[in-house]
Amino acid sequence: MKFQDILNSIKQRKYKPLYLLHGEESHFIDVLCEAIEKGVLDDAQKGFDQTILYGKDVDFSTIINAAKRYPMMSDYQVIIVKEAQAMKWKGEEEVELFNKYVENPTPTTILVLAYKHGKFDKRTKLYKNIEKVGVAFESQKLYDDKVAPWIVGEIQEQGRKIHPQAAALMAEYLGTDLSKVANEVQKLNLERP
Repeated sequence: MKFQDILNSIKQRKYKPLYLLHGEESHFIDVLCEAIEKGVLDDAQKGFDQTILYGKDVDFSTIINAAKRYPMMSDYQVIIVKEAQAMKWKGEEEVELFNKYVENPTPTTILVLAYKHGKFDKRTKLYKNIEKVGVAFESQKLYDDKVAPWIVGEIQEQGRKIHPQAAALMAEYLGTDLSKVANEVQKLNLERP
């Protein structure tokens, strides 16, 4: 699935029970996590039905126990595991237990695994099961020649225009780190009269 398709389905409130967001480009992973974090539950519901975990501090049994709970104040429970790449993914019994959960996820839970700065192994049984029941999105870095058109598209989404040469200069100056580029594009939008 493509980034924009996933983002549109989240905005249309068409959720999947599992999202594995992995890859080299952290910007797209952050945008999708934020869309789920801010868009699924309102502020009153978040205190009861939203859990943010960090990969270095959590194990699979904790995630499974949290995911099997039912929501208290809303239709969904949201669990976001940030920095999921820091978890122990190889050769453990817990991974197999997690795989069993993935095969039959709780329908009222939205579980997001934000696996940044690397690719998840697509050959694993776990990856294939996540693809069957949820979304497995690989966030790829943009090549140098694709950054300027990306800047033009981002600025057009905000209802503004930029000359292609200005976008090329921005891309040359800022490089390919899309988080940095998106931050600068956002600053341009703040300066709008």
